[in-house]
Amino acid sequence: MNQSSTYLNPKIAAHAVRSLVNFAERRGLEREVLLQEVGLTEAQLNDGRLLIDVRSHESIYELAAGLLDEPLLGFLQGQRYEPECWGLLGLIALTSSSIGAAIAAQYRFQSLSGNMGAPLQVNHGQLTTIQWVPAYNCSHHMSENIITGLLASARALTNQADCSPSAVYFTHGPKAENEVYARYFECPVHFNAEHNALVMDNAILQWPLRKSDVELNKVLVEHAVSLLTQQSFTSPMEVIKDYVIKNLPDHVPDLDEVAGYLNLSVRSAQRKLSEYGTSYSQVLDAIRKELALTYLRQTSNSVLYVSERLGFSEQSAFQRAFKRWTNTTPRRYRLEVLGKS
Repeated sequence: MNQSSTYLNPKIAAHAVRSLVNFAERRGLEREVLLQEVGLTEAQLNDGRLLIDVRSHESIYELAAGLLDEPLLGFLQGQRYEPECWGLLGLIALTSSSIGAAIAAQYRFQSLSGNMGAPLQVNHGQLTTIQWVPAYNCSHHMSENIITGLLASARALTNQADCSPSAVYFTHGPKAENEVYARYFECPVHFNAEHNALVMDNAILQWPLRKSDVELNKVLVEHAVSLLTQQSFTSPMEVIKDYVIKNLPDHVPDLDEVAGYLNLSVRSAQRKLSEYGTSYSQVLDAIRKELALTYLRQTSNSVLYVSERLGFSEQSAFQRAFKRWTNTTPRRYRLEVLGKS
């Protein structure tokens, strides 16, 4: 059984796909051509609750970048702040009290906008690294769009055009002269790094947002909670996958924890999973496999680092699991399949 394709099928909110189509159309491409490429309709793009296979989104990036001869399409799109791009989550961010609160809400309700990756915050002294951890082998367009979009959002929400991170990191190589990136971020930009991330001063995360609205934010959050509860019953696999992906870097959630997040008893959670012909251990194993392949393909991280990100207690345990998944070792996978050391 190909567990990764069965259980881990990354999706993205229709709002985000519509935003990309709109952006490409503004740059001169025909909307109908883009939609026909991936078999989507306008009605689907306008469905606020629809999650679309992320491969459709990536296909639009590939087609549009080729037609426009623009290798920086994701980077350029990310510079345009559009809260509606993320639907309800965008509105929650817009009305939050601070950048930090907006990011926390994004983390909490991530599954409503898809499971193509997860935000991760690592605090170190007066700085915080805000990473985006992809759940699939994403293009440079996607990672540049998300990281650039984080800064564009911070600048727009605080009305501080000079807001800049301390450093920026991308796991891929540069698609233009480094100065092009540094000019926008106004800080050092590093490529072929261990992760995609912004490093921000903690003080910036506490800056008040210019459209903060406590009462409206409360209503929007309550609505998001309601939608998340509905999703737990109608699409429990999506919620489970998202929860596991965003928690693995910190710890391996057990079934009790996942059931609690779904507001279900352990027995009810098991029953839900059995309806999909699987178990929690199988889902966890499939997610770890897909993330392992993603990390090894997309980053130069050490095998030990990847092992730790996936919650293995020892590197040897990860090595055994990887051999079971692929019949090879992580290092050999890089050397033979990808030509990486």
